[in-house]
Amino acid sequence: MDFNPSDLQRMLFDSAEALIGNRYTLDHRRALKNEPGGLDASAWADFADLGWLALAIPEDKGGLGGSLADAAVLMTAFGDKLVVDPYVSSAILACAILVQGDQTEALAAIASGQSRVALAHDEPGERYSVGTRTARLRAVENGYLLSGQKTLVLDAVSADRLIVTAGRAREEGITLVLLDACAEGIEVKGYPLIDGSQAADIEFNDVVVTPDAIILPAGNGRATLTEAIDRASVALMAQAVGSMEACLKICSAYLKEREQFGQPIGKFQSLQHIIADMFVAAHQARSAMYQALAHSEAPAVERSRAVSLARITIDEASQLVSRAAIQLHGGYGVTDEYEVSHHYRRLLTLAKMYGDTDFHIRRLAELA
Repeated sequence: MDFNPSDLQRMLFDSAEALIGNRYTLDHRRALKNEPGGLDASAWADFADLGWLALAIPEDKGGLGGSLADAAVLMTAFGDKLVVDPYVSSAILACAILVQGDQTEALAAIASGQSRVALAHDEPGERYSVGTRTARLRAVENGYLLSGQKTLVLDAVSADRLIVTAGRAREEGITLVLLDACAEGIEVKGYPLIDGSQAADIEFNDVVVTPDAIILPAGNGRATLTEAIDRASVALMAQAVGSMEACLKICSAYLKEREQFGQPIGKFQSLQHIIADMFVAAHQARSAMYQALAHSEAPAVERSRAVSLARITIDEASQLVSRAAIQLHGGYGVTDEYEVSHHYRRLLTLAKMYGDTDFHIRRLAELA
């Protein structure tokens, strides 16, 4: 892997600095809590104008043909400024599935900012399984009827389309279908997560599914879904790295400014040890992200193994860094007025998305 930034990556970094650095302040983050779905619609339009939403779409399907490493540059900037807009759900995960299904129209709508797509996959009573679904497609005269439940559907509140995983009678595997989020028979119950992002529980009650809504049949669904989730996991790891590095900057400045007993608290050796541990953990996390990126195009087993190893390293590092940041700030650190509390909540949420540490340890054992 070439660690020198490409021209595209430099352009992405500069555009992210210009837009995100100036716009996504702590006050802006608080204001988004009052917006429908927690989404900054104006910023999303800017994402489209800058080409960010087309980054992961191949050139032959109307996109920029960027790599996952290109997206990671952008995601690190998102993590630094705590951007929780549904970029990964729509522009990374959904695009990876729609590309495999050759859904050109849906991809164009995402790239232009006209559409946002969420994956409705997890079901009640399970933990991150990609196996057989209890949501079922029942064949009828002109297509299918979909019934079932999905839980913790990330970014579903602001999505206008859903990619839904389901099983079909007498068929093994997972079928992927694309539906309008407001279709008859779909009930979305949204709620905020602790980091300010949005999720929803969804019920499907005999929702009409036409044959052209099938993205991928059961034979291809599971492999495509696993690859798409792995790509989304890498993007979220990049956000976690950006958030950890932001914690380091915030805490370093605080230790120099905050005084106790007539001197900056950064002169106290015990606090120097804490921030040194944070520094090492954050750099280990970035190295783990590079390892996952280097294997992002590898065969399935090798790719998934690298992703799980990186997730374990980064999730553990994120908890060390964010908790230490709270400790360095003392009681102030847990209040809404201090930015480190928002990084702590964001990193805690990221560590549970698309598989927690226990899940990735189990997956490593299965892939061994």
